Amino acid sequence: MNITAVREKIPALKTCIHLDCAAVSPLFSDTVIEMQNFLENRGERGDFDFFEWLNKLEECRKKAAELVNASPEEIAFTLNTSQGINTVAHMIKWKKGDTIVTSDLEFPSNSIPWYNLQKRGVRIIQVKNVNGEIRIEDIENALDDSTRLVAVSYVQFGNGFRCNLKEISKLCREHDAFLFSDVIQGLGAVSLDVRETDVDFFSTASYKWLMGPLGVGIFYIKKEHISKFDPPYMGWFSLKDHENFNRPGLHEIELADSARKFETGGKSFALLMGLKKSLEILSGIGIDVIERRVLNVSQYVIDSVDSVQTPYDEKKRAGIVNIRHPDATRIAEKLREEKVLVSARMNGIRVSTHFWNTKEDIDRLLEYIQ
Repeated sequence: MNITAVREKIPALKTCIHLDCAAVSPLFSDTVIEMQNFLENRGERGDFDFFEWLNKLEECRKKAAELVNASPEEIAFTLNTSQGINTVAHMIKWKKGDTIVTSDLEFPSNSIPWYNLQKRGVRIIQVKNVNGEIRIEDIENALDDSTRLVAVSYVQFGNGFRCNLKEISKLCREHDAFLFSDVIQGLGAVSLDVRETDVDFFSTASYKWLMGPLGVGIFYIKKEHISKFDPPYMGWFSLKDHENFNRPGLHEIELADSARKFETGGKSFALLMGLKKSLEILSGIGIDVIERRVLNVSQYVIDSVDSVQTPYDEKKRAGIVNIRHPDATRIAEKLREEKVLVSARMNGIRVSTHFWNTKEDIDRLLEYIQ
């Protein structure tokens, strides 16, 4: 992989040192062009070839599925991560006394929808982290026969801890519970295989490590669950024959027998085509190649500073490294003024390195924080 050539295709890298994909990534120039082409075409014609774009939508669905070793029928498109999380929260038929197990490291998107269920009698158990890690044994101790769902992020937004979804899913099976994962801080940076991990559902958006646009996300539901759950909201795109606009009556409604039943109406095709292009670029490089590079660069960060809040074990981290610093907020703001993009999180400086970052990027960062 020619890193210099890749960086040439990311215009933002000419204006800044970008170490903040955990917030929002820069875009490939080809991704921008793909979105512009759709909008310009529509602007010039006043409409677009609907069925041609439906076909391209399905190509995007296939690319998303390939990335995680899923089938296209297990993938639905959403507006963002929160929409997928709320879909799970509202499609499960909860009973009073049901339990959801989560952790104290979660981003609000993976906490608020679950806590909102308390008014329906659902009990929330929050597993406490130990030195920035969510331990398998603590999750195991939190599970019992009342557990309906475990909801944990694949990679934590604050310190970058990567959990072992495969081991957690085994615990869920012992208690007939579902496993949901917010994968936004991992997908695109490190590999995720839904067959190997055996997650039941996941949700993500495209604007972080997938290097796609804001306003489009991905929801995964395991094939065996598709027929078990009704969508909490639906529209014409939820229907099996969604291309048929001459339906005579409501009594003939038949939902799609795929994850598309969880989609509603008109799509932001421009954004989806941007996501499709980004997925094509990432898959062309290979997620295993990307992961190796991400872990190597993040290791360089860890080795170059005095203290971090991120696990040293590369199996327990991805692209996020949180550097302990007594004045993290001020330093992060100062770095931004110098066009070095990072974020302040968990009383530290959160540095998030993608595969195209270099040691020179990190060395420039270190000039300001050491």
